[in-house]
Amino acid sequence: MIKHQEKLRLGVYSVFVVASMIILTDFLVPGSVVVEEIIDVKQENQHYYNAAGNYHFSYRVFTSTHNFSITEDFAKEIKNNQPIEFAVSPIFNEINGYGLLNSGSKEVYSLRILSGLLIPLALIIVIGLALKYENRMSILIFVFQALVIADLIFLFL
Repeated sequence: MIKHQEKLRLGVYSVFVVASMIILTDFLVPGSVVVEEIIDVKQENQHYYNAAGNYHFSYRVFTSTHNFSITEDFAKEIKNNQPIEFAVSPIFNEINGYGLLNSGSKEVYSLRILSGLLIPLALIIVIGLALKYENRMSILIFVFQALVIADLIFLFL
């Protein structure tokens, strides 16, 4: 019975490590580079419904085939009808990086770094440590497994 549970646990760990490797591959492997003209940049006011009533602005750039989030600093640099160069990931078709065509500087949106690099890498490290220290991290593994599932849902939508 214990050997069966151990095999099942290792099987589940393997599935999550493979899913994390796919997400990491999608982020790290250069996808297709696309150059398109910027149609519009939209600024949206994001409200927090708490006692302080805080808010921040988020920015999205729209081209003829893609729209994606950008940083505030980058939004201030660009103008409509200006060419933008961006890399589309090979598996999930996410925007891995973007920049103005002739500027030479490239940026990566922070949510993409979190979803494509940090969460899957953290899960692989935690599972590796758990195998070394024999099951002392079951809650932490569960949390990162839930984050990888949420990450996959985010990437598929």
